[in-house]
Amino acid sequence: MKTIIHDLGKQIAPLREQSGKDAVFLDADNRYAPCLGCYSCWLKNPGYCIMKDSLQHIGALFGQSDPLIIISRCDYGGYSSPIKAIVDRSISNSLPFFTWRGGSMHHVSRYSPRQKMLVCFYGDCTDFEKETARQMVEQNRLNLGYDKAEVLFFEDINQLLKEGLL
Repeated sequence: MKTIIHDLGKQIAPLREQSGKDAVFLDADNRYAPCLGCYSCWLKNPGYCIMKDSLQHIGALFGQSDPLIIISRCDYGGYSSPIKAIVDRSISNSLPFFTWRGGSMHHVSRYSPRQKMLVCFYGDCTDFEKETARQMVEQNRLNLGYDKAEVLFFEDINQLLKEGLL
């Protein structure tokens, strides 16, 4: 199942049409509460967030998404805050145990490995911010259980929409 998480608002319409009914779109529009860091999704309610909103099952959605596509404004070498709030809530995608993967410690995935994660950043960013974003996505890839991640950068939203990557 293709999942597209974005902070484009209504500008996503052409990509929705292009993707058809095969994709799940998750609008990062600041409607979601941030992760509380309570770890109830690991200890009290395994796999599910205790907050009763539309992200309660986000870990399972990430666990079934292949590919996972994230479209975000590049903010200081990372995701925009609405995108980060969604990614943070996906902690239930993993188990509270650790393993050595990719040269560092990571959580054990609750789900079987998936193939591809694609992250498209847009906006003005420096070479240092691009490198920081690549490193962050690589760590996200390892934590979320994807075999590979591709990171692309676009000057503006229109350039991203014209590419037709989805």
